[in-house]
Amino acid sequence: MRIETITTSTTTTISDGMTRTPTTFSTASTAPSCYYNNNRRGASSSSCCSRSSSSHNFGLFRPLVARVVCCWLMIAHATPWTTSPCASFSRHPRGGGGSDSSSPSQQKKNFNWIPPPQQEQHSLLKKKSALFDSKISSSAASSCNEVVENAPAADTNMVQQQDTLLAVEDEALDSKMVEVSDDKQMRRQPPLADNEDDMDDKVEILAHDSEFEKPERDSRQYRLIRLKRNNLKVFLVSDQLAEGDVGVEAASVHVQAGHFDDTIPGLAHFHEHMLFLGTEKYPQEDEYETFLNQNGGGSSNAYTDMEDTNYFFSIITENKDSNQTSKGLAGALDRLAQFFIKPKFDPDAVDREVKAIDSEYRNGKTSDAWRNYQAVKSFANPNHPFAKFGCGNYETLTSLGTAKLLEELHKFWQTYYQSYNLRLAVVGHASLDALQQTVEETFGELPYSEGKPRYERTLPVVDKNDNDDSKSNPSSLVFVRENAAHGCPAFGPEHLGLIRYIIPLLEARSVKIYFASPPLEDPLLHDSKPYRVISHLLGHESPGSLHALLNEAGYLTGLSSGIAIDASDFCLFSVTISLTPHGMEHLDHVLDLTFQWIALIRQLRPNEELGPHHDELRRLSDIHFRFRENSDPTDFVSNAADFLFDNAAPIQTFLKGSTVQSDLDPVVTKAFLDRLRPQNALIVITNSDMKQHNVGSDNDNNNNNGTWKIEPWYGAPHMEKVMDPEQMKQWESPTNFDSRLHIPDLNAYIPDDFSLRCDEEEEVARKEDDEDGGDDADIDGEEEDDDEDDAMDEITIPPVPIVDNQRLRLWHKMDRYWRVPKAFIRLSILTPDVYRSPRSITYNRIFQRILNDDLNSFVYDASLAGCNYRVSCLPTGYRISVRGYSQKLSFLLDTLTSRIFSLIEEMKDGESSLLDKFNRARDGLCRETKNYRLDSPYEVANYNSRLMIEESVWYIDNYINEMEGSSVTGALPLTMEECAQVAEECLSQRIKCEALCMGNLATHEAMVVADLISKRFLSNSRVLSSVEFPSFRSLQLPTREEGGRIFGSETIQRSVPLIYADLAFSETEENNAVELILQCGSEFDLGYEGLATFDLVAHIAYNSAFNQLRTIEQLGYIVSVTSRKTAGNAWAMSILVQGSAVPPSTLEERIEAWLHGFGEELKAMSLENVVAEGQAVVAQLLEKETKLSQEVSRAWGEILNTEGITETMRTPAFDRLDRLCDELLVDEEENDDENDGNKGAKAGDPTITKSVDLTAQALKDRMVRFFDYRLNADSPHRRAMSARVYSHKWKNEFMEVRSAPGVVSSFEDLRHLKQFLSSWPTVPYWRIDNSTVTKQSEKGVDSTP
Repeated sequence: MRIETITTSTTTTISDGMTRTPTTFSTASTAPSCYYNNNRRGASSSSCCSRSSSSHNFGLFRPLVARVVCCWLMIAHATPWTTSPCASFSRHPRGGGGSDSSSPSQQKKNFNWIPPPQQEQHSLLKKKSALFDSKISSSAASSCNEVVENAPAADTNMVQQQDTLLAVEDEALDSKMVEVSDDKQMRRQPPLADNEDDMDDKVEILAHDSEFEKPERDSRQYRLIRLKRNNLKVFLVSDQLAEGDVGVEAASVHVQAGHFDDTIPGLAHFHEHMLFLGTEKYPQEDEYETFLNQNGGGSSNAYTDMEDTNYFFSIITENKDSNQTSKGLAGALDRLAQFFIKPKFDPDAVDREVKAIDSEYRNGKTSDAWRNYQAVKSFANPNHPFAKFGCGNYETLTSLGTAKLLEELHKFWQTYYQSYNLRLAVVGHASLDALQQTVEETFGELPYSEGKPRYERTLPVVDKNDNDDSKSNPSSLVFVRENAAHGCPAFGPEHLGLIRYIIPLLEARSVKIYFASPPLEDPLLHDSKPYRVISHLLGHESPGSLHALLNEAGYLTGLSSGIAIDASDFCLFSVTISLTPHGMEHLDHVLDLTFQWIALIRQLRPNEELGPHHDELRRLSDIHFRFRENSDPTDFVSNAADFLFDNAAPIQTFLKGSTVQSDLDPVVTKAFLDRLRPQNALIVITNSDMKQHNVGSDNDNNNNNGTWKIEPWYGAPHMEKVMDPEQMKQWESPTNFDSRLHIPDLNAYIPDDFSLRCDEEEEVARKEDDEDGGDDADIDGEEEDDDEDDAMDEITIPPVPIVDNQRLRLWHKMDRYWRVPKAFIRLSILTPDVYRSPRSITYNRIFQRILNDDLNSFVYDASLAGCNYRVSCLPTGYRISVRGYSQKLSFLLDTLTSRIFSLIEEMKDGESSLLDKFNRARDGLCRETKNYRLDSPYEVANYNSRLMIEESVWYIDNYINEMEGSSVTGALPLTMEECAQVAEECLSQRIKCEALCMGNLATHEAMVVADLISKRFLSNSRVLSSVEFPSFRSLQLPTREEGGRIFGSETIQRSVPLIYADLAFSETEENNAVELILQCGSEFDLGYEGLATFDLVAHIAYNSAFNQLRTIEQLGYIVSVTSRKTAGNAWAMSILVQGSAVPPSTLEERIEAWLHGFGEELKAMSLENVVAEGQAVVAQLLEKETKLSQEVSRAWGEILNTEGITETMRTPAFDRLDRLCDELLVDEEENDDENDGNKGAKAGDPTITKSVDLTAQALKDRMVRFFDYRLNADSPHRRAMSARVYSHKWKNEFMEVRSAPGVVSSFEDLRHLKQFLSSWPTVPYWRIDNSTVTKQSEKGVDSTP
């Protein structure tokens, strides 16, 4: 499923508080696809071992094409300033995320729980956006950003979330099958070769490396082959990683079969799950996952789409020998290949995995995205497979009995999992020849088969001259793929010309106009892709656009356009408008303006008026490809395997993916535009205000007395209304156009200067040498030989402070390694004023929204051209980021910073045009904050545990009271003038700034940035003393003994003395959730060794918990174990389960039972496995960066770690990761020696030992001691709490539990309890040496007065 890939507009909401990141082909998705995840991996852990830093993380929501994977939490409308551990979903070892620093060891496990909107845009983007361009993740990042920015401030870890999301944005920029004859469906032996001794007979090379067009800085080597043994197409990539370096290797298999092919609802999804549960060669259910975990901390997952299924994995390995495939990649490929050779399909696993599917289904029932999407499917032709229920549940999968389900399962595999219907892509460190040999040895065992994949078989045989007569007549043009695959249209005339109303669960208002269109793979659309320029103009946000008019009227919170759904025989092109309450009240006017805008674009002459915009998009695409840096290998292979099915694309443009466009075809463009008419439209109106109407009644005065119905699978109430013929006529041919509407001008901000500052500097130096006499000319050859080594060393050099005074420290590093004309400017404004009260943080968040809304008209074109910004408000202050092509970056920064203060002055003066924006920002923030209550139970549990742990937090009701005003609380109404005053105080009075300039910026250009910061922010500020720095701490949870003193002796017998019990806000919520928090101490207590050991334990624990609690016991679909960081550098293990089968008390009991068993697993673990697990964590820490944005993120994270701490500890620990690795690297030569593991132990803490010639036994002893001291239920030192969320099914148990000793259930209870608890020290571990704070002699970095 591809969702709105081709849009150039990011909604106001999505960009709220963040850098606007509209790109040429950005994504705006609002509904899930049938993109069902296997969720083999869960939440990411947090750890000191994060590639970013202990408290500032990046790379968290790494794209899985943004498949990031962002968890459901991050799509929630109002997660309270934090993400649950499950939000740390990333395949990126470089950072942690959300509220927690993510450990690489578990980030690589996190390809699951993609929120429906992300799922949709992912599967869409894989085909319809720049194939391997990391920009395709920008929409996912924006979606994540929207949520975090709109969330109530519950704790300081929002700071870490923002850093994480910032890094994501950087990453971002940068039908049944037609029957065939039996002999073609049979798996059979290949034909005999003429010369069996000829090695070339095994493989046909379809394309060599020299045939591929590459970006300028792409050093990878490529090869496309076909295995003659079984007819399998394979794309090989050698990443050319230097020997000794560590990086990601990955592979993906794409199958053209999905839930359209279901004979039982949910069969394809269930089949995908079952493939992970053992094969004949590797029968253990968790063997695949265990192998990956022990070989670079790998991860794996899969998704099921409408007509496709994709399997993928990644591992992090060292390139020991370029002539030999790594052991990890070879083993992982062999295990993946067995999915397609001989899967086990164990009958004993059927019931368990059906329950897993059912749990996944029930998780989606409270998601408006899933509800609305399935409702749209129900509006389609019931005879078309699009109308199917793709997820499946327990009832559908067991309706015919287990025997029949197994029969259909085998039949599905035998029918669709043929080699001709598969594509494989592999990225490895080894040479192409070595990778090819490994593929032959693993996937070469697949049986031979012949046939045509779906997209080829569904293409009718058409004479190329059939459309000759239509070349000048768009109305007679034939799109041969349209409605050709399934014998009926998905949306015929009887399904169009209608208005559908849907009642959402959350407060939301939107109108989405779907236009039935030909599929994007149709030959006529394949090359010129007219829908891109159409989407670009429809979603444009410049003055005179539809977006600008609706925004000015106060109707709009977001607008996007593009392909909403794309299948092999149809697509739905859509325009989506998110509305304010005021906008919904004027829905008729909104629709009138929308159809006027569409008609205006439809009237444009393709060559003369649309053509220049089409060419502009091509130019931008070419620029982005030219300077594109390597994307995440897992995203790459997943996209590449899919794109291998596109036989129409020339092989030389393969790496460009579907961004390749020919000249605009005027006839095809007109034919596509003709589809954008009301009689060909389905209008879907989602409005929470309609909840007042009784579902199932005919008493609805607003909607022509339509009858409300309930969609049977997800339960969305909906109603149908036929469009009024006169209204349709007016919409199709407007008689009067709003005079303010006009087509945007061409973009004046597309860069054309791509010179590199490092080359200019070298040229200047060379000239100076020549002027000095050129004495060194004879050694120039030697210097050139050293250039490559110098470049490699360059990446290890950290930035240096070029300004360091009491108000500003600015770091700079000019890029010499990546050699791309891009730059990044980061600014952090530290102030105690933002979080001083609920009112203050609310005002600042409102101002942030107004600013981003207002800036759009100033910098929209610049952002389209690759220069982007983000402004974020955090409890610690403000963060500002600008990034993009360096030529235009100064314009963006100057415009941004000057507008901040001119906007403040206009707000203070009561500018009437800004009052609507203020009211809209306040109402939107209030709405999203309230919607938090309807978040998934695991998200609520995570939020509640933070409220308990963090010392100083405001509560969600505090913000709502401020925004709504309350006669009870006496809160005064919010005013725009006061908002401006508060923002001005926080941005220019008591502040301290930290900044970074990296990339294609020379020192003098960085000094210009410093001057600009000083002029705009610091000219009227006063020095912020260290005692004024915002400070946040975490409280120590009680041990059982301490709990007995606080709550009474009854709690001493409980393994968990403190319980936060909550009842789900929605009565329709079916899931319960438990998060067990086991505090492990502060960074001061743990130090490097303790945190490294903790990360290793959490890394191992994830697989164990997932296998026991999810796979075996089937307690819930969501199971995770994470190392979690809270305010003030405190750490805890978080064990989270969400499910509907048993109450929270039982979930908690089973977690404790697993934990006991896990302790025994650690003790029984072989030394070989201990070493392998440790090496997996180290591999992820040492993973080589692949793009400039990753280096920037790492450096910025280390710098931000020093923010707000005393002068004695302000030096960033740029070597932090290396030191962590030292605590996990086993000296193999010493493995046979005895090591008591107690040398240098800290007083009072037997879990911390000295790292001297670490042996495998010593490392194992460390883990066991760590577990026994901090995690074991019998330990008197264990500090634990449980956050429970009960569904209404278990309300009676909740009412009973809430009155028990040691149970709190309200914010007032928490405030009372916190008086009994002490806080953890806040010293960061990377400034600790031998258990003491760094000596004064190590103070600071270079300082300038």
